[in-house]
Amino acid sequence: MDILKGNSGKYFYFSVMSILAASGNMGVIYLINRIINNLLSATLVSPYRYLPYLVLAMLVFFVSRWLVSFGILQFTQRLLCKTRLEVLQMILRSSYHSLLRNKDRIYTAMTRDTDNVVNASINLVDIMTNTLIVTICFIYMGILSWKLLVCMLGLLLFTLTVYVYSQKKAQKLFKAALESNDIFLRYLGEILSGFKEIIMEKKKGTDIVERHLMKAVGRSADLNQRAFVIFLNNRVIGQVAFYTFIGVLVLFLGHALSIGKEVLINFIFLLLYVWGPIETVVLLIPALSQAKTSLERLSLLDSQADEKSLGEDTSTRRLSFSGLQLKNIRYQYEKEEGTAGKENDHSGKEEADGSGFAIGPLNFHLAPAEIVFISGGNGSGKSTFINILVGLFNSTEGEIFINDERVENKVWKQYRSLFAPVFSDCHLFDEFYGVENIDVAKVNEYLKLFELDRKVGFEGRSFSTTNLSTGQRKRLALIYGLLERKPIIVLDEFAADQDPQFRRKFYHEILEYLKSEGFTVVAVTHDDHYYGCCDRIYHMNEGKLEAINHSLIIN
Repeated sequence: MDILKGNSGKYFYFSVMSILAASGNMGVIYLINRIINNLLSATLVSPYRYLPYLVLAMLVFFVSRWLVSFGILQFTQRLLCKTRLEVLQMILRSSYHSLLRNKDRIYTAMTRDTDNVVNASINLVDIMTNTLIVTICFIYMGILSWKLLVCMLGLLLFTLTVYVYSQKKAQKLFKAALESNDIFLRYLGEILSGFKEIIMEKKKGTDIVERHLMKAVGRSADLNQRAFVIFLNNRVIGQVAFYTFIGVLVLFLGHALSIGKEVLINFIFLLLYVWGPIETVVLLIPALSQAKTSLERLSLLDSQADEKSLGEDTSTRRLSFSGLQLKNIRYQYEKEEGTAGKENDHSGKEEADGSGFAIGPLNFHLAPAEIVFISGGNGSGKSTFINILVGLFNSTEGEIFINDERVENKVWKQYRSLFAPVFSDCHLFDEFYGVENIDVAKVNEYLKLFELDRKVGFEGRSFSTTNLSTGQRKRLALIYGLLERKPIIVLDEFAADQDPQFRRKFYHEILEYLKSEGFTVVAVTHDDHYYGCCDRIYHMNEGKLEAINHSLIIN
């Protein structure tokens, strides 16, 4: 992520305005110094001699400063919007596995990390402005007395050495604090997702807070505090060194270096003035340090959005469907994945070599307008198989063929577009997304078919309510899928949450209706007394998929 990309014109404008502001500022300082010199030398000068120049310098300073500040306010909000949209695009091009791995970090990326990066881009302008002021002051101080300037630069070099040394340690602390914040967001999500269970037993929520959230919050606060204390110590060291230098300058250096009274007063005046910009730069460095950590995290997140490794899919053509085959498919969970992404397949089985749960090798084929059931016990690998079938998981071994052509990386997104899945934990969107032309007549037909017409209406691009039971929400999700007109419907335990009457209707009427409409249906089910309602059936057991003789089941 490059915050400078496409914004060079803005930064150039801010730089020019900052130079003008710095010039006006230094003009005021220079004129004040001239007036002081006149007073010290008892030179009588009309006050109107310097008044026009003072007014001009102040006008240049305030106008340019206001313009750059106003521009920065506008630029900040636009850049924040742009950065968050870039993160959203990064999320959308991520693979399913990548999203699962980085889910907790994404929340931090969308909020704290993007804010840190945007604020840093503005801090750069302030740092540049104040650095320019400091540089001009140093030039003026060098004109007054190069000896005193050398002493001043020696002091500055000492404080910068201390600062750079300790800043590296603070950088590590900021990084660790952000990691603790990721942990906090993870378990906060745990509480929000499982709040129904927590309401039933408050000790669960208390236990999560005490075992994880309190530690994460405490550790994050402690690490941030330690990092900021480092910067605070640096600031105090700098201030002590600065005032010590002024004392030494007044008491010893002026006399030792034979510096005149007027030059000494002018130099001290400049020194007191220049310390403000120097301290401003020093105070902004912690924010830059945090931004650097955030930028590294965003870059890492971008590099792990590995969907782009599948190749660019520039074609908008939807694949036709005349047949699908999975040949010798095998999928191996990495041990460190735990149960992430397995959904219902979390039996905890491991291979003999200690690696994660695996399915396969397995073979599967699918023809248009047929109904295929997948049976099997919990933890047998059904959900993992479904994730491979619809393209959420990339198989470790084996090949997938669509219309007798091997599915290559460049058409992977088109392959996914063949499926309209209703997962066991499906999400019901509040509007129709990705569907351009909605057939209202079909919507009403489906609502009546799925016995939702008395509870749900269709308004604009959304249903009137999604506040339904789990089974009814799944029916609504299936209607969404049907309206997308994708050839293959995949249902994971769809009937499990339906009432007995509708379940009977689903198997005996709706499946036949879908078949007559040209849809192909793959359904994961445990309802063995309805196995006669399909054309073919497969059984999953300990990661192995076996075709079952359909006639034997019917008999």
